[in-house]
Order: sequence, then C-alpha cells, then structure tokens
Amino acid sequence: MTGFEGFGLWSAVGTIVTVVGGLITPAQIESYISLNVDPWDQNETIDFMEPMGSFGIQTDFGDHVRLFAEHQSSPRQRNDHPGLNHAGVKFLAPISPDTTLYSGLSLNSPIDTNKVDVDAPLLSVGLEDGDEDLKIFVEYLADTSKIEKGRLGIGFKLFFR
Repeated sequence: MTGFEGFGLWSAVGTIVTVVGGLITPAQIESYISLNVDPWDQNETIDFMEPMGSFGIQTDFGDHVRLFAEHQSSPRQRNDHPGLNHAGVKFLAPISPDTTLYSGLSLNSPIDTNKVDVDAPLLSVGLEDGDEDLKIFVEYLADTSKIEKGRLGIGFKLFFR
C-alpha cells in the first residue's frame, strides 16, 4: 500500500468534526489535527504504519494543567479502526511563551484496534514549540507497565479555535 489509501470515510468525518468543533467551541477549547512520525519505528505498543495522524481536543486550566482527549491512527493503514483513543491530563512546564515541556497520564479506551497493546494507563512526555495556530512537537507515549516499549513521535499540530 502506498500513499494515504487508508484515509477513508472515518478519517474524513474526524477531520471535519475536529475543524468545525474547534471553530464553534469557546476560544479556550482547542481542537487540533496532527501528523507525526517515529523516525525509528521500533515501538511495540502502538504498531501503526508511519506516519501517524491524530485528532484531538484540549483545554488548559491556568499555565500548568491541560485536559485532553485524542484519537491516533495511521492515514496509510486501512485495518487500524478504531485506532488508539485516550483521554487524560498533562502537567505543563512553560519554558518560554512559545515553548512548553509536559508530562501526563491518560486512559486508553477499552475498545481499540489490534494494532495497540495497552494494558495500563498511558504516560506521555513531550515538548511543544510554536504559536497558537501551529506547534511542532516531540512526544514519547508509552503504556506505564512497559515504558521502554513506547513510541517517540515527532511532528506538528494545526489548531482550530
């Protein structure tokens, strides 16, 4: 399979809902579309084809707490429905007005694809940089019961508010 052959009806619906949701919700609620790649593609917990995409929604409470929900899957892979769906909290450590270091915990939906091997809450550790509309990020996402088998994603998030 080449290109984005797995980008089907659910991906199109997710994209539209994410954009419209961000535009109609209050400004403090952000939705985003993301594309990222694991340059080493050696993760065992999240086994999607590279690159991976995500749809998300988040809101910050002050400068140090973020609540979020996110769907991750591969636009190149047809058999990853319903993807990885998780929601949780991230603790933020702003470094500058545009750069934030974060770590968080989230719970995975019990209904997921056979491409995801998650048995415990997920740990995320990351760094994001950019303005309010576009951020570049690096994030490590792993099952807390097997942290060494996580996925390192490097990519960008496009925000809608």
